[in-house]
Order: sequence, then C-alpha cells, then structure tokens
Amino acid sequence: MKALIAMGIIFCCLVGCSSNAQVTNDKEMAENIQESFAKKGVSSVDVSKLSDFKWEKGYLLTNKSKKADVEKLVNTPISEEVMKKISAADQMLVFVHEGEVVRYVELPQDFIAHDKNQLEFSFSHSELKFNKSREGKPIKAGDKTLSSEDALTVKSIMKQIQWKKADYSVALDPDVQLTYEGAVYNVRFTSDSAELTSKKRGVYGKVTGETAQQLYDILM
Repeated sequence: MKALIAMGIIFCCLVGCSSNAQVTNDKEMAENIQESFAKKGVSSVDVSKLSDFKWEKGYLLTNKSKKADVEKLVNTPISEEVMKKISAADQMLVFVHEGEVVRYVELPQDFIAHDKNQLEFSFSHSELKFNKSREGKPIKAGDKTLSSEDALTVKSIMKQIQWKKADYSVALDPDVQLTYEGAVYNVRFTSDSAELTSKKRGVYGKVTGETAQQLYDILM
C-alpha cells in the first residue's frame, strides 16, 4: 500500500497536481549531480551527500524501464498512463521517507547507469554509478564544447533522427556546424525545423517542432 501511495504522489506531481505540494522536483540537486559527473575522473555520485532532506529509500526510473519491471520494483500494478509519464521523464530519482515520496530529481537521458543493482537504493547505500557510455569524444557547436547535459540532449536527438542516405557533394549552407562522434554536421534552421547533413557520412536528417527548437537553443 505504501508503494502504491508513493507512486501515486510522484506522478500526480509530475502532471501539476496542487495537492502534496511539498513534493518537489529538486532541480538544484539535479544540477549538483550533473556537475559531479563533469569533474575529471568521477564515475559515481553519493546522492545521500547531495540531499538536504530526510529519506530512507530511493528508486531509479527511466524511459527504458519495462512495465513488468517497474511493477515488480514498487510491488504494485502500474497503468499505461503512468508508464508514459516514466518514458517522458528520461530518468528520475524518486526519494521516499516513511512510505511517501518526499522529493524527485529529473536527469537527462541515460545519465545514471541503468544497472539492476541501482534501480532501488537506500540512504546507507546511495552511491550511484554514471553511464560510462556517455564519455567519449566531445560534442561541439562550432568551436564551443557543449556541457555534459547539453551534449546528452543532442545525443538523444541525433538518435531520434531517421537518417537518409544522401550523396551531398556540397552540404547545406549551415547556420552552425555540429561535431558529433567524429563527424561534422552542417545544421540549418528554418522557422519550424532543423536540417542536418554530413558530407563525411553522406546522410541527411531533419527534426521539427519542439525538438528543432531544443536543438536551436543548445547550438546557437
């Protein structure tokens, strides 16, 4: 029953419910976790040292979580609507005190390693490992190296694009050049889209709407 109450509270808050207003999205803690990753040689973070509130148990939820796995984790049935909330949140750390959710933290896609040993954690065992695959060649907009958070968002967008093979001897006249996984992409923005081409890889891709705006805000 406590798990059911907890899950109900957290997802109520995600859709802006006015009740249980004390349950908040701790953006400062999210920033501190991401700043920890940016430090050289850091591969994990002890979330108990970054929290300023009481909690005993925590859950790592991610848009990679399967319905059956989430139900087993929290020991209660989960609706399809709730699963959509999980998917929309990328990654989320949920903190529970005396059977009720007291705080949650939203993180970028694949930030914390999706390890079965990390899906449930406690205050006394609260060291979470970062996703090692996030490390690698820097992602750049022109000469500017993107922050770890922005780089992760760009990586997520690039994976969403349905790339088409194209023989571009001359790429589109770009607004900015994006360096991603060792290749340069020319990016051109319109009022409602972003078009990307890579002469090296011979591909063309396009995003529209909010995704294009998100890419514009990061690169420009």
